[in-house]
Amino acid sequence: MKRVLSILTLFLAIGLPVLAQPQNYKKWSEGMLSWDDFNGSAVMKTAPSHFAANLNTVSEEDIKGGKKMLYRITAEALMSRDESYADSTMRTAQKLRYYQLMFDQLELYRRRLQNDLNTGMSGIEADKRLAHYRNLYKDQVKAIEKETENGTNDKRLQEWEYYTRKGLEEMGLPAAPEFEPGDWSYGIYLGVGGSFTTQDIEKYFGNCATFTAGLTAGYKRVKVKADIAYGQPDFNNRNVFDKKQQVGGVIRDIQMPINECPTFLSVGATAGFSIFTNKRFEITPFAGVHWSGYSWNMANLEWVYDNDKRDYYSKIKNTESAKLKDVSWIAGLDFDIKLHRYVSNTPFILSGQREQFTSSLRITPYVMYADYKEIASRGYHLGVTVSYSGVARALSVK
Repeated sequence: MKRVLSILTLFLAIGLPVLAQPQNYKKWSEGMLSWDDFNGSAVMKTAPSHFAANLNTVSEEDIKGGKKMLYRITAEALMSRDESYADSTMRTAQKLRYYQLMFDQLELYRRRLQNDLNTGMSGIEADKRLAHYRNLYKDQVKAIEKETENGTNDKRLQEWEYYTRKGLEEMGLPAAPEFEPGDWSYGIYLGVGGSFTTQDIEKYFGNCATFTAGLTAGYKRVKVKADIAYGQPDFNNRNVFDKKQQVGGVIRDIQMPINECPTFLSVGATAGFSIFTNKRFEITPFAGVHWSGYSWNMANLEWVYDNDKRDYYSKIKNTESAKLKDVSWIAGLDFDIKLHRYVSNTPFILSGQREQFTSSLRITPYVMYADYKEIASRGYHLGVTVSYSGVARALSVK
């Protein structure tokens, strides 16, 4: 038990990254460029001035969806303030127009990408289209650099500005489509806890700390899961099979464990139904079947008389492995405290869609019945597990 508790102190909590819009980015929708937006450090400079911008897509949470969280997948034209710079000699009105033209061109491609997303495109297909528009923008920037002579040819610069503004006016501002999490879910959970023996089982084995790992899947409020738990309890009776023999007029044990602690394993499969769920909490009763068992190595003893000490002593005659096992029922409750929710920036390779990930702190009290016929011992394992749970749902257009 002490060894297991010492291992527990090394258990690390698993966290999910918090994805947030970087503060050093400027959106096209935030207004015209100014030289105050060019904050690149001198270390980064490879030319007198540089404008860094790119297309991106973000998922914005919309809580107006009622029971289901809704998301908007939005294309953005972003200028990186920390990667953009200009020497004082380059900070002219015409140079700023030149960079504004590049930013306006990026907005044109953003609107084209947004229109594609509005058709219901998402996942891998949307990522390919994003890469396509990024490449088109890079080619367009090269054409602008060449035809305007890096912004010094005012006539060509004005022509590009005119056609770019005209394109923005004709295209207008496309709205962002709404996506919602699907009905199917899948995930994992990892945790630690304790298992406590009762009735006949307690006569032989003590309580123990447990490590648990499992997989979960669901459809709407129906949940199924499969997990495995591991622990190392103490022996409350070291002669588990009650092997004894009368030696020298005394009843003596002729079988003892070699291990300090046996290994306890439990493998279960359960189904449940979520009776309560909201943005922060979820309660799911469950029931199912489980296999549980103990295993250890034991020694068969031989008692030998010691003439010097006038007494008997034991020595190991041989060793063998011992196992107890049973298949029975398990029931419990999952209390999920939802910690964080976010949408992946890239689609999952199997579903091809972006997914909503929800991480939770899960507290699970449970009861397992067991009947170890090898020693005619029956009783309950009462336990509780505290685990990290991560569940994913693919997004689809509402």
